[in-house]
Amino acid sequence: MQRYLNRYRHYLTIQNGTIVLAAIIALGWVWGTVQTLQKNFTYQQQVDALAETVELEKLRNENLEFQQQYYRSDEFLELSARQRLGKANPGEKLIILPDSRGIVDKQTATGNTPAAVKASNLSQWAQFFFGNKAD
Repeated sequence: MQRYLNRYRHYLTIQNGTIVLAAIIALGWVWGTVQTLQKNFTYQQQVDALAETVELEKLRNENLEFQQQYYRSDEFLELSARQRLGKANPGEKLIILPDSRGIVDKQTATGNTPAAVKASNLSQWAQFFFGNKAD
C-alpha cells in the first residue's frame, strides 16, 4: 500500500481534491436537476390529463343543460303527448294501424316468384357486341 501512495502522491494535492469535490457536487446538482425535470414532466402530464377531463366534463354539462332545455320546451311536451297519450292537434285525425309483424307477403311465402331466365353465353356476347339480343 505504501508503494502505491508513493507512486501517486503527486496526484494527492489540494487542487486535485478541490476539483474532485467540485465534480462530485456538480454531478449531484445535475442528477438532482434531471430528477426534478422528470418529476415536473410527470406532473405536467397529470395536469394536462386533468385539464382534458375538466374540458370533457364541461362539454357534458353543456350537453345536459341543452337536454334540460329541450325537455322543458313546448316542442318536447307536444311530441311526448302525441307519442304517449295519442293526442293530436285540432283538425288532425289519429289513425291506429294494426301490428304488421305477423303479415307475410303471400307471393314470397308460397314461392311463386318468377324464375329469371339466364341467357346463354353466345347471346350475352352478341348483346355485348351488337347491342341487341340474339336468340
